Amino acid sequence: MLKIQATAICYNGKAFLIRGKSGVGKSSLTLSLIRQGAFLISDDVTNIMLLDDKVFACSPTEKMGWLEVRSVGLISGLPVYQQAPVRAVIELTEEQPERIPKEQETEILNKKIPFFQLWGQDEKLSDKVWLIDKILSGELIQE
Repeated sequence: MLKIQATAICYNGKAFLIRGKSGVGKSSLTLSLIRQGAFLISDDVTNIMLLDDKVFACSPTEKMGWLEVRSVGLISGLPVYQQAPVRAVIELTEEQPERIPKEQETEILNKKIPFFQLWGQDEKLSDKVWLIDKILSGELIQE
């Protein structure tokens, strides 16, 4: 098992790992996605393991269900999911990334995982995660 610095949510049955510097908007994006029906897997630290040759994001049991929200505090009671296969890694950035980025991947436990950079201040971040999910599931086409 590998521990990584990332928040993980389960969105449509798949895990999205959300990374970025402190204050860039990870918790805000997480809350927005939960309002759209996603589940919290873990906040800040996520356990990663291989199951059936797929990369899974898992909650560290000691922190399951807790989310730190800047200016609010540590909260619990949100809908949670214990583990899910990783669909993509989303890196929130302080600066706007390229308008039309090249397809990117990252490696976790020697498996290639789709990687996307999104601007942390974008008001439509959760909509872009919805788009990424649709692209990766084959429902939408990206050129």
